[in-house]
Amino acid sequence: MSQNNSLVGQVDLLSLLGASYLNVNGKDSIVIPTGDNPSIFVSTTKNGTQKAYLDIVIRECPNNQFGNTHFVKASVGKSNRERLNLSREDVNRCSPIIGNLRVMESSGQNGSQSAEGGNGFKGF
Repeated sequence: MSQNNSLVGQVDLLSLLGASYLNVNGKDSIVIPTGDNPSIFVSTTKNGTQKAYLDIVIRECPNNQFGNTHFVKASVGKSNRERLNLSREDVNRCSPIIGNLRVMESSGQNGSQSAEGGNGFKGF
C-alpha cells in the first residue's frame, strides 16, 4: 500500500460482547457494556470530559473472498490481560473480529480515490 492510499471499511459495534441496539430516551442507541469488554478503556480528562477508547488490531488477510485486504479485531492489551488475569480462552472471547477493510487507491494527481461499493466494504 503506497502512502497515498487509505484503508476504508466498516466496524460492527454490535459484535462487541453484550452490545445491544436499544431505544434510549426516544433515540435509537447502541449500548456497549464496558465491564464485559476489556478492550474498552474509559477515562476522564483533566477538564472532566469522558473519553472511551476501543483497542483494536488490524491484520492483513490476503485472498479474502470479498476483496477485503485487512480485518479489524478488538484487542486486549498485555496490561489488561495481566490485570484481569485473563486466560487465552477469555482473551479470544473478548477479541471478536469486528470489521473488514480494503485499500482505497488514489488515482491520478488530483488525489481522487476509488473503491468498489462506495466505501469499499463488502461483507464480513
